Amino acid sequence: MDFNVNNRKIFDAHSHIGKFGPRTMKHNVIDPFKDREIKSVKDLEAYKKRLGISFMLVTPNYAPEQELAFGYNELLLEAIYLEGVYGALWVSPLPENKDMNEKALSLLPHDKIVALKMSPDSWPKGKYSPRPSTWDSEFKENMINILKIAKKYDLIIHMHTGSNNSGMYQYIPFIEEYGKGVKIHFVHMGSSAGGHMMFVPLFIKWLQEGYDFYCDTSMCKGFGPNWLVQELLEKFPSGLDRVLFASDNPWGLFESEFWRIEAMNCSDEIKDKIFYSNAYNLYINR
Repeated sequence: MDFNVNNRKIFDAHSHIGKFGPRTMKHNVIDPFKDREIKSVKDLEAYKKRLGISFMLVTPNYAPEQELAFGYNELLLEAIYLEGVYGALWVSPLPENKDMNEKALSLLPHDKIVALKMSPDSWPKGKYSPRPSTWDSEFKENMINILKIAKKYDLIIHMHTGSNNSGMYQYIPFIEEYGKGVKIHFVHMGSSAGGHMMFVPLFIKWLQEGYDFYCDTSMCKGFGPNWLVQELLEKFPSGLDRVLFASDNPWGLFESEFWRIEAMNCSDEIKDKIFYSNAYNLYINR
């Protein structure tokens, strides 16, 4: 734990379990997470201990095959029996996933399942997005059911943000129609430089309007979290309670994600909120 020079307590608010493995993508055979994946509960326990993580929110690793992520919900159920580990079930509103989705939701309520994970990047490009105008009747019914279950059991919806299906511009009509009364944790703050430039003003606007939203700092560009913190200090200080540290392991490298926050130009009080207490109050101290 030499990287943790100030002995911060750490709550990793977004990490993955399950093997991605070698596959053919972008016209190449790749294995990007070799020797870094958390493939088992034993791997997770060792990883958590090595990095000195007090609490973790873990969600299934996913790939273009939806069946893979749904299958890892079973591994997630084993993992959350570890001390300090909580879970986000993989869910999907795609019509072809209805049976797998209903099976996942049937696992609720569960004391250590505190979130539901959706990624529009895993939906067919050019067909579905968070924008309700792209939904057919089956997709809409499934999405409404996911949101209804989240409200019923006070679960947080994890939503991937990035490009294409996950672009922030896709979320605006979704929030306008379905954002009230649901807690959303936006993963990656828009992900890219342009995504951050759209996300930060939107996030603050939504908080000012009373939406119950959160975000994490994983996979961000270096300037993103620091800019968000400075904007919140100036325009909406109570929003500093809604920024969470996350590694997105294995997609992110934990130590790099840690130092993006540790090196920020802000007080230790704010850093301690981001590293630990904000996520603890959201996910544990409910």
